[in-house]
Order: sequence, then C-alpha cells, then structure tokens
Amino acid sequence: MSNLIIIRHGQASFGQENYDQLSPVGYHQARVVANHLQETGAGFDAVYTGQLARQRQTFQAMATVFTENGRPLPESSTLPDLDEYDSMGVWKHYYPIMIKENPHLKLDETRLAEDPKAFQKVFSRIVQHWMNETQDRPGLESWPHFRARIGNSLKKIMQQEGSGKNVMVFSSAGPIAVAVQMATQMPDHQCIGISWQVLNASMTRFRFNAEKMTLTGFNDVAALERQGDPGLLTYR
Repeated sequence: MSNLIIIRHGQASFGQENYDQLSPVGYHQARVVANHLQETGAGFDAVYTGQLARQRQTFQAMATVFTENGRPLPESSTLPDLDEYDSMGVWKHYYPIMIKENPHLKLDETRLAEDPKAFQKVFSRIVQHWMNETQDRPGLESWPHFRARIGNSLKKIMQQEGSGKNVMVFSSAGPIAVAVQMATQMPDHQCIGISWQVLNASMTRFRFNAEKMTLTGFNDVAALERQGDPGLLTYR
C-alpha cells in the first residue's frame, strides 16, 4: 500500500479580476503547512499538481520551505486533469437561468467579495443545476465528465506509483470531494456537499494500491489551527 495526501490550494483571490492567484494569506497557509510536515518528518516520493496557477503556486511555496530545510521535494508532475471544474463558466451559464426562475436570489455581482455567504448560498444552488445536466454544453464540462476526469487522473497516479510510496497531490475542493467519493462510494449530492467543507491548504489522506483507495483522514487543518489565527481558516 502507498500513502496519498491531497492538499487543497491556499486561499485564492476571490473577488479580484483574476481569481486564479494565491493571496498573501494563501502563501502564508502553504508555508505553515510545509513547516508542519517538516516537523513531523514527512517525506515524499512523488508530487503531482493540476495546471491551475493557485495549485502550482501552493506547491512552489511549500517546496521552498522544504528546500530551505535541506529536504527538497521531488520535481512535480503536472496533470491537467487534476484541475477544478470551471466554476466561473458554471456561474455565467446557470446564474441567469436561476435568477429568471427565482428573482429574489439576484445578487449585486459587483460586490460578491463583500458577502461570501450570500454568494455561497446562490452558488450552491447553481452547482446543483449544473450537476443535474448529463451532457457537456459548448465550452462547459458536465458533472459526469468532471467526475470521470478526476477519477481517471487519480487512477493514473495509483497505477503509476505502485506500492510503498508517499505521494503528494495539489488540487482543489471539487477534485478532493471526488477522491473521497471514490474511496467511500457516496452519492453525488453528498459529494458536492463535502466539497463545500474543504478548507484552503487542508490535507486529505488516503491509502491506496493500484486498484482501490481508502480514506484515512479528511480536511486536516491542524497545522493552521496551531497558529491561533482564525484568519488562516478560509474556504475561497
């Protein structure tokens, strides 16, 4: 058996023109988690990231800490299939449809960053609309396609790494939820609910062989909690 840790990217730039960049808090979260892993003596045989900037930046920030402590991480392999679903594409397509059906849910889109709870309330309903679709739309991946893409990328890692390895993956909340679904066989509606709980820079752990995954820990943010700063516990 091998060990797999999937780390969600640090806090990105919600409400900014380019969401796909770590915020200063996101970089700090990554360094805190890297120092925690150093203290526990963790070592890794392989590292994978998606191709999104926030995923790669989280790896790079953590790799810098490992290098500073004389224990560099392996070079990362990029798997685009570890990327998150296109949340902005989902929003742009389904928000007008939902508002037409439920006008009372309309938000001031210029001020979303000021009220993330209101955004999440609406966005969770939009994602449910998206999940109910079974076919890709032009330029927009369907939920079944996304789920299969993540599953295939994880199976590729499992088959490639074999037994006796410690593997680190940098990805996002949606892929982490799908990985948990693979290990537990939970239904889709529970899977997407799990994704809303995944904190930035959290660690979710699995044991695996070439054929199956077993969940051994979910959404671990002990490294961040030890800092005594609630501002480090973020979701976007």
